[in-house]
Amino acid sequence: MEHSYCTCFDKNYLIKGIAFIESLQKHDISNFDLYVICIDDYTFSFLKKINYSNVILIKFSHIEQKNKELLNTKNDRSPAEYIWSAKSSIINFLLNTYDHIEGLCYLDTDMFFFNSPDPIWKELDQFSVLIHEHRFVQEQAMLIQYGFFNAGFVCFRNNTNGKKVLDWWRNKTLEWCFERVENGKYADQGYLNSFPEFKGVGIINHLGVGVAPWNHIQYQFSIKENDQVFVNEFPLIFYHFHSLLIDEPELILPATNTEVPFTINIISMCYVQYVEALFKAFQKIRSIQHDFTYGLRGKKIISQKHSFLAHKSIQHIINNLKISHKRINMPGNWDFYSLNQLREECNDNSLMKRRLSFSQKTADIILDEAEKELQKGNNSIATQLLLKITELWPKYSLAYNDLGIIHWKDGNKQQALKYMKYAYERNPLDERVVKNFSNILVKINEKKAADDIISFYLRQFPKDFAMKNFYDRLIGYNKKLNV
Repeated sequence: MEHSYCTCFDKNYLIKGIAFIESLQKHDISNFDLYVICIDDYTFSFLKKINYSNVILIKFSHIEQKNKELLNTKNDRSPAEYIWSAKSSIINFLLNTYDHIEGLCYLDTDMFFFNSPDPIWKELDQFSVLIHEHRFVQEQAMLIQYGFFNAGFVCFRNNTNGKKVLDWWRNKTLEWCFERVENGKYADQGYLNSFPEFKGVGIINHLGVGVAPWNHIQYQFSIKENDQVFVNEFPLIFYHFHSLLIDEPELILPATNTEVPFTINIISMCYVQYVEALFKAFQKIRSIQHDFTYGLRGKKIISQKHSFLAHKSIQHIINNLKISHKRINMPGNWDFYSLNQLREECNDNSLMKRRLSFSQKTADIILDEAEKELQKGNNSIATQLLLKITELWPKYSLAYNDLGIIHWKDGNKQQALKYMKYAYERNPLDERVVKNFSNILVKINEKKAADDIISFYLRQFPKDFAMKNFYDRLIGYNKKLNV
């Protein structure tokens, strides 16, 4: 399959965009196509001057003109929300305009390639759509509310199944795409939770895809043959440098979230290489446009809250500042100024086993996490976790049981009854399921059905006196109990 990629950005992401393009050119040695959707005319004109091989420039306004449904959402959404709304429409435009595209991978511009993307294309050969999990570490499990999967990377085949999923996603984002969590939705990303329900959707297995600040601390980073960066035993294909900010070309904040942990290897093997690429991209831009400043924050970065990376050329300036950061000498042209964000390297499997990855966790562990979220009142997160269990383990009765409880408490009796029936069908002898289902049945005046359920259970376990007492209270005296 020929490799086709797309990304979109404006002049404020031009530095990162150039680093992204050049990293892809370095590591994908095929005759690939990269479609760059230029959000503004400045970006289009500038990239046209550079004239990268393999890069096809398209003005975003051209796509808007051909998509009135998308354009109609513009006034109701913030600039970021509008671009998120546009992502599926951009992919749809490309697949329908360029018939030769067999498969298309969309990537956010703040990604950077470290190794060949060939493993991505090998996995896409088996599917029509390919997505990747966030793989949150447990400490950041709350972030699940923003989606199990990251919308910064998603691949579609130009076939019936691929377009079916894409059309569904596009319609959903045109209908609702906002920067808030609402009924399990979040921007364009929350909809990816439903992708596995479609035929032909795969979740990428390669661990080197989608490494990011929300999951990197659980991995072992190393340099192996030919100076390749590895994450555990997998080549690091790309890293998602989410929330990295450029203050000045010589001064960079690796993450706006002060709680993001780093290790020396993560900084030296991933971030140093990336910030050097950003520095060179800026120099390239300045050689063409001498007064370029887009995307720079302007000396706002050094504080007592954030760690940062600084070019060695400004070390003397930083030495004169009154800061409590510890300077750590990095290989090459950069130093890392640490402020309580460094951790020990992950040298065993204990932390790796704690990642929130549905492909490796057992149903029991995920159920436990869901019930913890329920106790905190995070019903939306709990619901998504439980639905994921039902997807991966469709016979796991307790997940349906808890979904029934959630819907009952939310007042959705029909959904509650549906899930409790599913739970009972899968395990009619589970004590929790029997009690909860029969209790709901009594409350909707189905006392005979509740009687049958408990009686069947007691015929199998005649010495279960706790269930007998429950039966007497519920059926004999018809008391209202809490589910």
